This record gives sequence, C-alpha cells and structure tokens, in this order.
Amino acid sequence: MRLFICEKPSQAKDIAKFVGATQRGNGCTSGPDVAVTWCIGHLLEQSPPEHYNPELKSWNIDLLPVVPQQWHMAIKSSTREQYQCVAKALKQATEVIIATDADREGEVIAREVLTLNGYRGPVKRLWLSAFDDASVRKALGKLMPGEKTLPMYFSGMGRSRADWLAGMNLTMALTKAFGTGGRDGVLHCGRVQTPVLGLIVRRERAIANFKPKTHFVLKTSFEIQGSMVPMVWLVSKDKLDADGHCIDQAYVKSVAAKVLHKTGRLTDVETTRERKLAPLLYSLGSLQREASARYGLKAQAVLDACQALYEKHKATTYPRSDCEYLPLSMHGDAQSVLQAVAKIDSSLSKLTQLADLSKPGRVYNDTKVTAHHAIIPTGNAHVRMADMSKTEVLIYDLIRRRFIAQFLGAFEYNQTVIKLVCEAERFEAKGKIPLVQGWQLAYEGMEQFKTKPSKSKKYDDEGNEVEDQEVSLPSCQVGMQGINRLADVATEKTKPPKRYTEGTLLGAMESIDKVIEDPRLKKIMQTKEKAGIGTDATRSAIIEGLFKRSYIANEGKAIVPTDKGMHLIELMEKVAPEMADPVLTALWEDQLGQIESGTVTLEQFERNLGTWLAKLIERIKVQAKAMPQRPDSRPTSSTNANGSPVDANSPVYACKACGKALKLRQGPSSAFWGCSGYPTCKTTLPDANGKPGERAQQSLPAEKSIPNSGKNSTAVVCDACGKPMKLRQGGRGPFYGCSGYPDCKNTKPV
Repeated sequence: MRLFICEKPSQAKDIAKFVGATQRGNGCTSGPDVAVTWCIGHLLEQSPPEHYNPELKSWNIDLLPVVPQQWHMAIKSSTREQYQCVAKALKQATEVIIATDADREGEVIAREVLTLNGYRGPVKRLWLSAFDDASVRKALGKLMPGEKTLPMYFSGMGRSRADWLAGMNLTMALTKAFGTGGRDGVLHCGRVQTPVLGLIVRRERAIANFKPKTHFVLKTSFEIQGSMVPMVWLVSKDKLDADGHCIDQAYVKSVAAKVLHKTGRLTDVETTRERKLAPLLYSLGSLQREASARYGLKAQAVLDACQALYEKHKATTYPRSDCEYLPLSMHGDAQSVLQAVAKIDSSLSKLTQLADLSKPGRVYNDTKVTAHHAIIPTGNAHVRMADMSKTEVLIYDLIRRRFIAQFLGAFEYNQTVIKLVCEAERFEAKGKIPLVQGWQLAYEGMEQFKTKPSKSKKYDDEGNEVEDQEVSLPSCQVGMQGINRLADVATEKTKPPKRYTEGTLLGAMESIDKVIEDPRLKKIMQTKEKAGIGTDATRSAIIEGLFKRSYIANEGKAIVPTDKGMHLIELMEKVAPEMADPVLTALWEDQLGQIESGTVTLEQFERNLGTWLAKLIERIKVQAKAMPQRPDSRPTSSTNANGSPVDANSPVYACKACGKALKLRQGPSSAFWGCSGYPTCKTTLPDANGKPGERAQQSLPAEKSIPNSGKNSTAVVCDACGKPMKLRQGGRGPFYGCSGYPDCKNTKPV
C-alpha cells in the first residue's frame, strides 16, 4: 500500500482527492492500494531529562549536563490517538510519500514517526509550495526521491536536540544555582530566545543611559520664481562636531541675521532621470516587517494569517519562506495568477491589464531561489475574500499587490537638486518630479482595506516608515535669484535609539551583523548567507515565547523588557555571557546548515555541544558559590524582618532538619531562609535581623468574617487590598496568597 503522510488534516484532505483516497476512516483516508494519513504537527517530543536519569526529576545541578548517548522520543499524550492511526497505517505500507510542509520541520515531523516505528521501506517526497489544485497535480507528477531531503531531517533533529540540550541543561543549572523556586523563579534559557532578549535589554539600556545633546539648526525658506522653497543650510565642516551637529548657537544666530531678507543666487541646478525597480517579492520576514510598520500587526498574527491563506483559502503559496525570488519556470504561470487575482477582486482588473509579461523581471532568478520560492498569490480563482478575517485580507492585499507590481515597470522620475549661495552661505533643496508611476500604481487604493483610515505614509523596502524630505520645486535655472523670507534658529536635541517594534526586531534578528561591535565577529557574520538569529519560520514564535514568559511587554507598538527580563540578562552576562550573545546562535544555525549540506555530521555537532555545555555548567557552579545572594532576587528594597538591608555576605547556618546549609533568599514581600537541600528538604525560616529566626506557630493569622463566603466562614484578609486570601501550596510549603492576584501579589506565611 502506498501511504501519504501529511502534516495536518487539511493537507490530507486536499491531497486525498487526487490520489483516489475517498473512503474516510479513523485518522486515515483510503482507496485502492493507497492511504492518506496525517500528523497534527509533531506527534512526538523529546523525552524529559528524568527519562535518562530519574534523579534529575528534582533538578540536581551535580548531575548536569545530561547529554543522551541514545536519544528517545516520547509520544505526545494529546495526540496519542492519531499517532496510533499513523503507526497502524505504516505497518501496511509498502511505500511512504512524505507530504508534510516542504521545510526542515516538516521533514522531521514525518521521519521521526518513521524512525520510531522502524519503517525501512522506500520513501519519496511530495514537495508542495501551494495547495491549489494546479499546484497539487503538478507536485504529484514530480515526486522526489526521499534521499534528496533526508539531510533536512538530520539538520532538523540537530536543531531540536540543540534546543533541548541548551534549554534543559542551562534552565536547570541556572534555576538551581540562582533561581528562587516555583514557576516564577525558573530562569529560562534558550539558544535563541536568550540572545533575542539580550538585544531588547541592551537597547533599553542604551535608551536609559542616553544623554541628549543640544544642537542648533537653521530653518530657511527662499522665494524662487514666486514659490516658497524650504532649503537646507550646508554648514561648514569646521563648525560641526564629530556627530555632524552644530553646537555653536551664537554662530547659527549670526548666519540667520546675515541672510534674512537678503537675495541669493542659484549656482547649480542639476536634474537627472532616475529609475527605481519594484521591491522584491515577500519572504515571511519581509512581509512581517512591512505588516508591522504599516498596520502594527504582531509577527505571529501575520504568520497565522499567511498559514490560513495557504491552507484554508488556497489563496497564497507556502508561507514559511526566507526567499524573495521565483524560479524562471514560474514565469509562464504569471498570466493565470493575474487573471485569478482580477477575478477574485474586480477592482484590480484595470491594474492587472497593465501588466507587461513580455519578459521576466529580476524576481525570476533560479540562482536566488532557496528551499522555497517567495510568497505569491496562487492561480486559484475561487478564493472568497468575504470568508477572510480582517487580518487575512490585509496580508492577502499586500501579497497580491507586491506580485502585480513586478509587471508594471520601473517608477521613473526626475531628481532635481538646486544649490543657492546667499551672503557666502550655501543652501540646498531636492525635489522629485514623477514621470512614470510604474509599479507604484499597485499601491494606490490600499486605504480601503484598513480598518481605520490614516495619513499617507511612506515606507522603505524593509517596511520601515520613512520621512519624505522631498519638496516641490519650481522650474529653475542657474543665475536665478532667491530672496530669503525665513531664517529661524531651531534648538534641537539628539534622540535616543528607538525601542524595537516587532517589525524592527525581526529585521535585527535577520541582520544581526549590524548590532555586533567586534570587527572580527562582524566580518564572520557578514560572510554568511542569511546569517541571523532563528529563521523566518521560527522568529515570530521566539518573540511570542518571550511575551508569554513575561520577559518582555508592549508599550504601544514598542517592545520593552520587564524587570524579570532585565534581571535574567544581567545574570547571563555574569555567568554565561555567550548565551546572551547573538553570535552564538547564528553560528549554531550555520552548523545546522552544514549538517544539511553534509559537511558536518549530526554526531559531531552533538559531541561538540556536549563538551561546551559541560564547561559552561562547571562555570555556573563556580559562579554560584561566589554569589551567595541570588541575582534574580536582589531588589534594592530587600530588607530583613526588622527593616534592615539584607546582607548578601551573611554566614551560612545549618538546617536543623537535615543539616544542609540554609540560604538567605528574597520572597515576594520579605527575605527568608530556605534549605539548600530543597526540594528534598522544604524547611523555611523567617529572617531575624540577618539570622534564621524561629518558625511561627502553625496558626492562622488574624481572621475576620467575610460576608457571603459560606456558612460559618472565616478567611484571612489581605492587608494590602482587603480581599480574601487563599491557602496555596508553594515550592517550599503552604502560604496565603491574595485572591486578587495578579493585581495584588501580597502573600502571608502560614
């Protein structure tokens, strides 16, 4: 039996009708000597550390690092039923066609199931970039041998195992050495998320440490041929500081007084005809950046919309692409794609009729195409935009207009620069006169798709908003006069760096060499193709993970680190600085690429990683002994029970229960002493002026009746907000927590 393994049920449904699998069953669709089954994403997951060593269930730092000699995969409990369906189908298969997403992760999803079930039969690969009918038929007629994509599986497993090794080992080591226990006390560390958090924290530090510098600008306007023309004063270089600013206010005022109402003369008028080609097609990253800049959309929301457009609506091609080009062979499909776009939305029919398909443009380049081509509309004319969400409509509109733009020709304009001299001072103005709109026609009318109209904005090719410094110029000739009508001195201050938005953070993750200061490392990163942190397919999930763990937060569109995030990076810079360095994870990604190309083996990669982890964890142990007070619990307000500052160098006291050392730690509201043998020993004692105090009697704090809280009900009341407190079980024993959490985080000991 020929078995197709898809990544999702929707994909299986689309493929089944073309291979004769019409009989629906439990987790599988079948036909004469053929079956189509599906995974639900990953059906398997890496086994936890305690699988390899049961003693690691309590996160014992002395047992780290854990580096499995033989890796074991576990069946996910949430998808066990579907896994059993796939496993049953595999037993009957004589040939397997992998039909998961056409990328590294898709390869892993299918092959890890084949490996666990011991399948040894022939394997072929269905490589789909779109799920419209034409694309499915075409791909089914060109099945690839499984050996061609097998290296992608090794690379994907390398990524998965590297994530596990770094994440599990370092999270356990850091938490045991410096964490405070409990969910909020876990110190998460990852090969990708930690450097990204480092970028955000360092940007915030730069903003906090920024000292604005006052400088002065001369704002001028000259009347030329009856038109008022704002002009830029060209300051003499000897009057500028190292940053190109003029800080001599008296000098600027003297120039203003000198030129006001005086007549100058045009010394140069230069007009050149310029051509600007259409921006390249979208990769996932460039689409996320532009959607963030134009509409303020989160990266994950853009990916979700792209996935829906690809799978549900069959409106666009495969979304998780890092490529902005198309293979030359696809130029012949352009006409049918444009016709479909026009049929779906008749308002674009006039635009598509202007398309010139006589020759392929620069986006058709076989040498630039990676595993996937750029994201474009499909030739499916049955797409219904009425069935799309607002976000899906916005993203679909961007994709289709970027595609149409490729066939509308270059934007052509006259670029004019005029120069004027007045009282020996030089001034300049630039103007642009459009001649041929070309591809810019594709972007007319975009406002109709926005939920709220906004002022017209301009964006660069990366999707970043830019200021338009062009002015409207009259017809000019050398020798014409210009009378100064305005000469004002403006006081300005230098501005701090801007906080990241999701769009600019995605750009920084991709172009990581721009934020690396070391010249040697910068050069290394510049020589690597598509160097960066993560991939186009994973970056949005990385950012979303930082949000969910409360390491970062939003202030409007801007991303800011929380105190929790700031403290984590401060700690990492002390004990494991390489984990907060963006270079490390980018180099790892490069090694994964080498695994895929066959120049490095998976075993070599894992062996080197294990050696590095062993050295790093030993360093963490040494640092922990040198840092008695845990860095993540060092707020300046930390005090003992008598209100005195906590002494970070307090002597060690023995636990009466087990004899191990007690450690002074910071709780939610005050310091306390906890046994270093936790979780085996959960002894805690209050702090008494820098020493372990006596445990209070196990009686309830002052209680009072709470109306409507049940018959004969009494409850502990929160001192901070007056709400009832609930008895909870923490990592070090029971405690009372306010029922108003998270607005009120007050706690009381039991």
